[in-house]
Amino acid sequence: MIMARLFTLLAGDHPEQVAKMVNAMSALASAATILFLFWTITHLARKIVIKKDEYTSSSIIAVIGAGVVGALAYTFSDTFWFSAVEGEVYATSSLFTALVFWAILKWENVADQPYSNRWLVFIAYLMGLSIGVHLLNLLAIPAIVLVYYFRKYDATKAGIIKALIISASFWDQSCTSSYRAW
Repeated sequence: MIMARLFTLLAGDHPEQVAKMVNAMSALASAATILFLFWTITHLARKIVIKKDEYTSSSIIAVIGAGVVGALAYTFSDTFWFSAVEGEVYATSSLFTALVFWAILKWENVADQPYSNRWLVFIAYLMGLSIGVHLLNLLAIPAIVLVYYFRKYDATKAGIIKALIISASFWDQSCTSSYRAW
């Protein structure tokens, strides 16, 4: 609501332009979502395709191609497209979800460096903001917990199950408290 209000101020003395400004906000949020999705896909493709920092032209094309194909496939899917062109909360919610998932991958890159926990604080902040927009971002909690687990611990079957149980309990607590607030 606050972001939409800021965009309506751009209409100035033309009240007939207010709806256009809110739709422009949704379009910009959707475009940023696709950008973060592209960066996420290329990050994951780089881990799969490029071994030991050996960049070749074919591996770079494969990584960039995976990002382009994945991002464009999502861009033109019915679900995303119709959310992107309407002045609702779904475009902003998608942006927050994409940003949170991208941030956990950025944290994964620098997890062993000093002050890397600032990424985790940033993610928690974004999660709090996003719950005020829509509850979709709560679906990112299991992914965040699993990325954290695989980065910090040696993977075992029992460890993965514990991580999933922990993420499910966080998710359940978040959903329960969010629904109580409504």
